[in-house]
Amino acid sequence: MQLKSNKPAPSHRGAINAVQKEDLPVHGWYRFVLSFPPHLVRQYIHTFGLNSEDVLMDPFCGTGTTSVEAKKSGIPSIGCDAHPFAAMVSRVKTNWNVKVAALNIHLSRILRQTERMTTEQGLISLSFDAVLLQEAAPSANGFHLTEEEEQILPTGFLSQRPLQRLLMLRREIETETDGQPPEVREFFLVALAHVIAQGAGNFAFGPEIYRTKPKPDYDVSGHFARHTQRMISETAAMQASGLASTPSRILSADARELPQLPEDVSAVITSPPYPNEKDYTRTTRVESILLRLMTDKTSLREVKESLLRSNTRNIFVDDRDCEEVRDFASIQKICRQIEARRLELNKDSGFERLYHKVVAHYFGGMRKHLRSLRPNLRAKARLAYVVGDQLSFLMVPIPTARLLAEVAGTEGYKTIGCDLWRERVGTKVRHSTTEQKTVRIREEVLLLQKT
Repeated sequence: MQLKSNKPAPSHRGAINAVQKEDLPVHGWYRFVLSFPPHLVRQYIHTFGLNSEDVLMDPFCGTGTTSVEAKKSGIPSIGCDAHPFAAMVSRVKTNWNVKVAALNIHLSRILRQTERMTTEQGLISLSFDAVLLQEAAPSANGFHLTEEEEQILPTGFLSQRPLQRLLMLRREIETETDGQPPEVREFFLVALAHVIAQGAGNFAFGPEIYRTKPKPDYDVSGHFARHTQRMISETAAMQASGLASTPSRILSADARELPQLPEDVSAVITSPPYPNEKDYTRTTRVESILLRLMTDKTSLREVKESLLRSNTRNIFVDDRDCEEVRDFASIQKICRQIEARRLELNKDSGFERLYHKVVAHYFGGMRKHLRSLRPNLRAKARLAYVVGDQLSFLMVPIPTARLLAEVAGTEGYKTIGCDLWRERVGTKVRHSTTEQKTVRIREEVLLLQKT
């Protein structure tokens, strides 16, 4: 299948995925590093001609870019994500009805109690060994990770003193919001997550997550105070805009098994995971642990099992999504090429043996998603899927948009376009000659319509 795409984006548009200054309100409360930009959502809201009579859906909503932009445009929306942290962030970012005066009171109490607690504890250094912590500082009971949490925390991503400050702050958030509506606690927890990812943690993104130089200490309370005040101020501004009442629901569900919705969806704007080696649970692992959304290996596995199969770290023995694309010759050909390349290069690790399976499970999972989505769509509903071609598995090209269009065609959708969003530069190695070739990897917006 040959898809028609627009002309390549100019090479000088290197910041095409950056959040523009005018987009920062609400979007900036917490933003997943791999999120697509709000201006891209606006572009397709305009292209699809959506208004307040429509319902816009994002079945892979992440931290809520599409849902927030829909709300800012006065368009009812539904977001869905299986990752509990992502769903929580999206809920907070689309709920503009919380009482601002009450948030200010809670914030003042949280900060005051945290300061008192910090002084009382004398900032005792935490040990990741719970037994040593209890022996060295019995008064610090509760300000350490459990043994199970330590096992799933990436090594070196948090230093001891910032961790203690974060745990003290978490305790005061939980104490202060006890008995309050869930959205009040979640509001402050999202602010805490921002502090973890944008300051207190020893990690950064470029675009992969990586460990940075350890921080001996960090002003957790100061950062939390400034960011939460900003969130409260922007909530007040959104209430003043009159858009707070625009309906927005966030579902916690596997996109491959979407529930039947009471409303008919007019359009979809989304960016599902790409078939690559990005572990989406690792990118937000520290925040998920400190917010008690993941507590041990079992809960981590449960989250991984609920996600679309897109990398080797969430492939399991009982997975059967691959069976959905058994008869797709184009997909099976790529799977065979990946496995043949692995054998040619004598790559024998457990992960490398799974590369070809990821591709089959990915497109099989996307077929299941499109099938479960279709009953919720209005007649002739239009859909925009932001997806990227890949060279992630032994440099075998995966034309994601083209293959997804083929899969969609079997589930009652027709392809109405494919827009080039941006291009990334990659290096492809010809192993027989060690020759390197620079290739441009396309990220495209596949446009579909329900037939």
